[in-house]
Amino acid sequence: MENSQYSNAFGTTDVLLVLVTTIWGLNYVVSKISLSEMNPMVFNSLRFIIGAVICWIILLFRETNFMVSKRELFHLFIMGIVAHGINQVAFVYGVSKTSASTASLILAATPMCVAFLAGLLKLEKASRKTIIGIVISFGGVALVVMGAVGGIGINVESSIGNILIVIATLFWSLYTIMIRLYFKDISIVKVTTYSMTITAIFFSLISSRQIMAANWLAYSGAAWAGVIYSGVFVFGISYTLWNIGVRKVGPTRTSIYANLPPFVSILTGRLVLGEMITKTQIMGGLFIIFGLIYANQKNPTDQLEKGQHKLFKG
Repeated sequence: MENSQYSNAFGTTDVLLVLVTTIWGLNYVVSKISLSEMNPMVFNSLRFIIGAVICWIILLFRETNFMVSKRELFHLFIMGIVAHGINQVAFVYGVSKTSASTASLILAATPMCVAFLAGLLKLEKASRKTIIGIVISFGGVALVVMGAVGGIGINVESSIGNILIVIATLFWSLYTIMIRLYFKDISIVKVTTYSMTITAIFFSLISSRQIMAANWLAYSGAAWAGVIYSGVFVFGISYTLWNIGVRKVGPTRTSIYANLPPFVSILTGRLVLGEMITKTQIMGGLFIIFGLIYANQKNPTDQLEKGQHKLFKG
């Protein structure tokens, strides 16, 4: 296992990951405004294109070598189509068929899925504290969902939506693992830029009919603002920071932060849209935060093992 190379202490990377999840949480509300006017596929195409442009700007400022090997390009293509593309198609259509609360609960399984894949592929071994933190955080998401006004409805259409969200969760977990598995010797900015560009091309192609039929002049300024926000911050900046987190603190610990956006979204929904928020949801948010804090605590056993390793090495 290679988890010993990751930083255990809460630091700058964790702060950046909190920023990422805050941006994603705000995106639920912002996207809701844009999707009330735009076709989901058109919305996704636009924000991926904007995200790709932002990534190229970051890459041009940070690096002078833009080349990748054929092997790396193949893996980037797979990541762009499979992890980004299929994930987003499944997510968009899944959310349209099921409730946002149910989708949030299913997506909360991401850390467990990542931990399982990372252990299966022997990339890292999750500590006991990390596993307990994942469980506590998942329980918090469950409280946030169960506390939603209206509860969780289940019918044939929502069942199909739930299956699509499960698929989206699996492919996002795969994306998180692929960053650690295939891109050890290539910069994170380059990985994000190429995979985002491939996805932008992919979405533009499969959404060409909707793009051609779109009434561009009918979209409001708020709808365009949502597209720009999502493209610049959610895809362009957040994906880069997320990928940095995977490399710095490991895929399992990074994925736990994916449980924060639902709580951020209900707070934003309350402040911006005037949506209801219950005491159960607030309690769930506290559980999520506690789970993150607990998972980020140093494991005395790990520290002892590191000390013994240095002793034998010395």
